[in-house]
Amino acid sequence: MENPVLNILPSFEIKDDRFDTNQIADCHLLIEVSNNCFRFTVYNTLHDVIMWLEDYHIFSLLNDNQFLKTLKIVYQQHHFLSANYWKTICLSVNASHFTLIPEEYYEADEATKYLNFAAGNTVSEREQIFDFKHSHFGAVCIFGIEKETFAWFKEMYPARRINPIPVVGSLIEGIVRDRKNSGLHLYFEDYYITILYFKDAKLHFCNRFHFRTSQDMVYHVLFVMNELGLSVTTPTTFYGEITSFSDRYIQLTQSLSNVKFALNPTKIRFSQYFDDLPEHRYYTIFSSFYLH
Repeated sequence: MENPVLNILPSFEIKDDRFDTNQIADCHLLIEVSNNCFRFTVYNTLHDVIMWLEDYHIFSLLNDNQFLKTLKIVYQQHHFLSANYWKTICLSVNASHFTLIPEEYYEADEATKYLNFAAGNTVSEREQIFDFKHSHFGAVCIFGIEKETFAWFKEMYPARRINPIPVVGSLIEGIVRDRKNSGLHLYFEDYYITILYFKDAKLHFCNRFHFRTSQDMVYHVLFVMNELGLSVTTPTTFYGEITSFSDRYIQLTQSLSNVKFALNPTKIRFSQYFDDLPEHRYYTIFSSFYLH
């Protein structure tokens, strides 16, 4: 008996019915991947708007290759995603570990050592290490992506050059381009939070913390604020996996008094179908357009 073929559907999607696959050569494909998530969006240069978004949650706890196996199924079932004539393709990676090094101290030959130190252990040999220069701050971000996953993306799009960028790089770029580079910025994942602090338009702090409970997460935020000498009235912006009715939001707003959700990147236009989008949730993938 043959194994049934899984029909994998997006957990969230927005589709503008004006989009035509004949327009793909005039569209930018923006992809974002993490350990358990795959999402993509399409920027159509003919209409000059973002006009398509699909978001998939992929449970990869069963074995190491489950993410890529599931991703292949998504591509096999999709009617235009594997097209090889996109105008450009941008691949954003929400890496398990990353670190920022001042450019004047950065040595490319030492990239793996930097990342090992940041991770607190030896990064898996299955990861391919990349660096990304933050031109606004004179800093270099070192991060990794699974070699097999990256090789597969290059195989899928042989006609396009793919240089991975870190999701934190998209986040920083969006904040800077939107001229929101002041105060505290919190990027939420399921069990991680990335904390950034800008002062005088410069990045003063950036780090990612693991947490199990909302109380753990609040502790990390308040500890960082205390170390930076910040008050609870510091302007704080939320991004990613958080809603106004979630426990993490309720816990945080009991301590912080000046919070808001991020809005869409200001220099990017969107189809009218995106009017009801939870804007803060997809800020990073939209901001990756600045880096395509």
